[in-house]
Amino acid sequence: MIQAVVRIVAPDEKRSEAMEVLRSLKEPTEVSRGCLGCRILQDVDNRYALTCVEYWETLEDLEQHIRSERFRRLLPYIDMSVEPPEVEFDRIDKIHGIEFVVDTLTSRRG
Repeated sequence: MIQAVVRIVAPDEKRSEAMEVLRSLKEPTEVSRGCLGCRILQDVDNRYALTCVEYWETLEDLEQHIRSERFRRLLPYIDMSVEPPEVEFDRIDKIHGIEFVVDTLTSRRG
């Protein structure tokens, strides 16, 4: 699985517009081939900081998404970020859930 993260800090006058663009991309992205999920997040410490987190089955699915017209709508907002934008693509081999917390809290190691 691939996790894609794009974090921008929108200029004051473009914050609402940037949020609307991100919202408009969420549903179409989620139904794209290979998309396992898409979340739009607003930072609690900086309401101008917006993050889009996507999960993709394969690198090929992600590459197709990046080439899409839909993704290109996000590029101007990445470019206008008032702080250096964060763009990361991470390969995730295994995901743990609540059972990891329970196992960690109940293990005698450490």
